[in-house]
Amino acid sequence: MRAFLKSSHGWQAANILDIRPHREFVLGHLSGATSYPYSQKKDPPIPSIFLPPRHEPLLVVAQEPQQGRDLAMELGGRGRVPVEFLVWRQEACPAEFLATGSSAAHLWSAPPWLVQYESWLPPPAAGPVLDLACGSGRALVWLAERGYRTVGIDWQPEALALGRVLAESRAVNCDFRVGDLRDPAQVPPGPWSVILNFRFLHRDLLVRIPKMLQPGGVAMARTFRQVAGYEGHPQRKHRLEAGELLQAFGPATCEVIAHEEGHDPDGRPAAGIVARRIDS
Repeated sequence: MRAFLKSSHGWQAANILDIRPHREFVLGHLSGATSYPYSQKKDPPIPSIFLPPRHEPLLVVAQEPQQGRDLAMELGGRGRVPVEFLVWRQEACPAEFLATGSSAAHLWSAPPWLVQYESWLPPPAAGPVLDLACGSGRALVWLAERGYRTVGIDWQPEALALGRVLAESRAVNCDFRVGDLRDPAQVPPGPWSVILNFRFLHRDLLVRIPKMLQPGGVAMARTFRQVAGYEGHPQRKHRLEAGELLQAFGPATCEVIAHEEGHDPDGRPAAGIVARRIDS
């Protein structure tokens, strides 16, 4: 097991999904593992909301070889690379890798841009958070766990349903709403203490964000950008041009705290900004 762990990408990334019964997990598991008791014969597919991003490796820990192999193949078929599996043998686990008892670890994560600049957010008491194109709500749930009141809008009911599942699993409340963000009437005007806008670009809405913030409120935006020669998703019209975020959050309305034109962890070109509304 020691040799396997050293070669396991999922172990190195601390993405360990232990699907054994919880009573077995409590008696002994890999340090940092997340417990998700699972039987393919009885349970529906594991919701993607509980898993790490698809570009991150994953290690499945199972009781039996076939169980681990089947789930690794099923998850790999969802476009996850790589997915490995390990058959648990506690007597073979080195002591430095072994933990007992329950674990609060989870595999899902908030957007890295949000986590990186969390310290610049106003405190929860300053007012609510609006997440534009919130998807399955990882950012909202993460902030709700930190005391923020959160509202998320997305046009996909299926994604919002996953967000509700995640919020329930973390015992927090988030207000998920179906809405078409291309329609100004479906965008709550605020004012908001925090506005998030990740991986969604509607330019008419982007330039309205500063005015939707209360004075001292903070906007975080990050989405795809145009790079010569890049042919991947999304289409060119949905990619930011160089300097476009700086223009949208200009000095007449905002103080720019951070700005970057680089790449996201999955390798796609992206640009991000953190901007604070100034008094006007």
